[in-house]
Amino acid sequence: MPRVVLSGYFGFNNAGDEAILAATIGALRQKVPGVEIVVLSGNPAETRATYGVDAVERGNLAHVQSAIRSADLVLSGGGSLLQDVTSNRSIPYYLGVVALAKLHGKKVMFYGNGVGPVRSKLNRFLVCWLGNVVDQITVRDEGSARVLAELGVKRPPIEITADAVFTLTPATRDEAEAVLARAGVVPGRPRLGISVRPWQNYESFKEALAKAADAFALKRGAEVVFLPMQYPGDLGVSQQVMGFMRQPARVVSDACPVPTVMALYGAMDVVLGMRLHALIFAALQGVPHLGIVYDPKVESFLEIVNQPVAGYVEDLDASRVLSELEEVWRMRTEIRAHLEKAFSIISGSEGISSGLRA
Repeated sequence: MPRVVLSGYFGFNNAGDEAILAATIGALRQKVPGVEIVVLSGNPAETRATYGVDAVERGNLAHVQSAIRSADLVLSGGGSLLQDVTSNRSIPYYLGVVALAKLHGKKVMFYGNGVGPVRSKLNRFLVCWLGNVVDQITVRDEGSARVLAELGVKRPPIEITADAVFTLTPATRDEAEAVLARAGVVPGRPRLGISVRPWQNYESFKEALAKAADAFALKRGAEVVFLPMQYPGDLGVSQQVMGFMRQPARVVSDACPVPTVMALYGAMDVVLGMRLHALIFAALQGVPHLGIVYDPKVESFLEIVNQPVAGYVEDLDASRVLSELEEVWRMRTEIRAHLEKAFSIISGSEGISSGLRA
């Protein structure tokens, strides 16, 4: 049976990246029954228990090399692995895995990657060099394809597919409501779901976001619900924003499985998000949404789904956020219909089986 190694930001309790992992595993098993999967993980024991796959410590070179030696294919992705905005270590690590795989003569696929920005000369060189030696490349948006082309990646052909998460199914509404009830959220009022994350040294956006959330809650009688995507970082920032608010707000303080996190976003009436996958979870379930941009990938996705930017983290303005929120609320019926139609035809599993044949 084919043996596939998955390399990504897995095992760090980030709902977006865990959703990518869940979707990739599901797609592989559907396309290649009996496939053996090994995940390079930050928490191998948890990854094994959650997904029923083999997993090794991603920082242990001997274990990583052993997993690669026995593989038929190494999938690098999905997610925003090839960028140096969040860390200068990301590109050297992920492309180091790629280089190790090619040294062992293995097939390698960039799977559903988000690419860029890539700022440092070293990282730009690494992406160009190793991008031209992998066996197959799929990216999740046109912007990522443009970045690879600009960096000089000419072969193999770059295919634009979609984020792997588009294949996932959320938990039931009852499961979401049970979690929300434990957080103190009660039915009957409009819900504004908010996703925030720590970002560099920016602080002023928190107070601006709180002011806009207060105004919307007061005007619409809405309940504000913070839905962290990564623990404990997102929980801490959510609590900081809540501390600036005058209106009551709730936060889901317990980490939940990916399908449940998805269902929580589906239980909102409007979502205001920083995290890309918070916006994807909303879009997949037809929930009107708008984004706060900290990374070009967020703005790129909002353009694709024709949803508004509420502002940018470095200079977030409360009045603009409120104005955009009000417009989304006014158009919510039309937006929901648009999203439900658009996302009923998207699949993120394309490309895996061809990667195994490459």
